[in-house]
Amino acid sequence: MTAIKHRVLVTGYGPFRQYTENPSWLAVSKLHNSIIYTPTPASHAAHPHAPHPKPEPIHITALEIPVVYDAVLATVPGLHAAPPHLPAGLPDGFPAPPAEGYSLIVHVGVGHSQPLRLELIGDKTGYDKPDYEGKYADALDEVGQVRGFAGERYAALPERLIQSAVDAKRLLAGCANDGVEVITSCDAGHYLCDFILYCSLAESMLEGRETPVLFIHCSPVDDPMSTPESLVRVLPGSSSVGSSCSSVTGTGVTVDIRDYRCLMEFSEA
Repeated sequence: MTAIKHRVLVTGYGPFRQYTENPSWLAVSKLHNSIIYTPTPASHAAHPHAPHPKPEPIHITALEIPVVYDAVLATVPGLHAAPPHLPAGLPDGFPAPPAEGYSLIVHVGVGHSQPLRLELIGDKTGYDKPDYEGKYADALDEVGQVRGFAGERYAALPERLIQSAVDAKRLLAGCANDGVEVITSCDAGHYLCDFILYCSLAESMLEGRETPVLFIHCSPVDDPMSTPESLVRVLPGSSSVGSSCSSVTGTGVTVDIRDYRCLMEFSEA
């Protein structure tokens, strides 16, 4: 792949409960190996002859992760390394990760039928439900009443980690202007969605790179808020001024996106 400055990794989850195909993976898999371009600033319309930065490409890689606690612990730390370590068994031709690490990591999971939900907080404990394989998170006490992140690597970290890479108010306002409703939440559910958010926020801190991390709950299949078109408007950023038309191009698919939010504001902060 030709070197692209901005590389975004988006994860979706595998099967669980009634879903033989997880809606989160159905949405993000359509973005795999796509390239999106940052928009032309709105000021260009007022001053069309003034010099403006050229749109920059942003490459999106999509990765499916099992709904399994051990799989999250085995996979997520490597995603934050530089260069990232990806799971074994990926298909031939899977895009090689950037040597310097990803610019942004976005985790997507299925929620209820509602607007896209940006989760703000990941929890360290409270994981009392079995995963897709029927296994539980590690116990933090002798009787197994408290379960979560029991390893020494996470021992010194606080009970809750807050997503601070993106100005949520500005992101929500920008998406609303684009016709995409996004709400915020401080309760990611104490299941695998919450688990991967805490793990990813923790690894971002522990690796010292502080890669921006987001978690988005999408709606079930056939809901407008589970489409890749809706997700991609939220993925890259916290604000933009005005509106423009950007293009997502991938293998056999092209999707037109309005007002694609510029990644650089927080990936280079």
